[in-house]
Amino acid sequence: MKTLSVVKPIPAGADRGRQAQAFTLAEMMIAVSIFVFMVLGVIYVWMFCMRYDELSCSKLGASDKSRMDFQMLTGDIRSAKWWKVGNGNSTNFTACGNATNQVGNALKLSSSGDTNSPAFIIYYFDSSNPANGQLCRMSNGLPTIQVIAQSLTNSGTLANGTTNTSMSFYAEKYDGTRALDWQYKYAIVTTMEFCQYQYPLTKVGPGYYYNYYRIQIKAASHCSN
Repeated sequence: MKTLSVVKPIPAGADRGRQAQAFTLAEMMIAVSIFVFMVLGVIYVWMFCMRYDELSCSKLGASDKSRMDFQMLTGDIRSAKWWKVGNGNSTNFTACGNATNQVGNALKLSSSGDTNSPAFIIYYFDSSNPANGQLCRMSNGLPTIQVIAQSLTNSGTLANGTTNTSMSFYAEKYDGTRALDWQYKYAIVTTMEFCQYQYPLTKVGPGYYYNYYRIQIKAASHCSN
């Protein structure tokens, strides 16, 4: 006698469930290693972008601060009726003599046509701290000394190989040569080399991106005596 066997249907997905297997230890280690390297790569890129953003913000901040501060210097030079290049500080000033090289660490300006007028402004470089030189501004009658630029250094050389002219003023003729007399109102030139950016503070010295960055200003008086 033949027996009729009944085949029970297999639930949907049961065959796929029997075929599913877990990761082996080696596969898990490889997957974790790849994930760790991906995370490290993302963190490295993020840190690089943050550092580059800080450098860019520092450059922009230094440029803005330089324009605001040096606009005062150029404005004083252009409005001065007479000027003297010399050497000095907040308490004394000695002008360069006539028929001598008009170069020094200080600049004296006056908007009065009288050379003996007590009204004057003195800009001078304070290099007492070689690692953080400053350009200061002093107006007679006012006790406050204003710092125009800081973090100045005299490291580096000019493009032609000569020593730099940072932290000094000098008079220049129309043809670019140095002035040696008081006969004309020559252009006043100053070159400043900075060892770090401001806003936010970012060093640019050895071990960073640059040795220094340089700003040069040339301005002449627009007034007649």
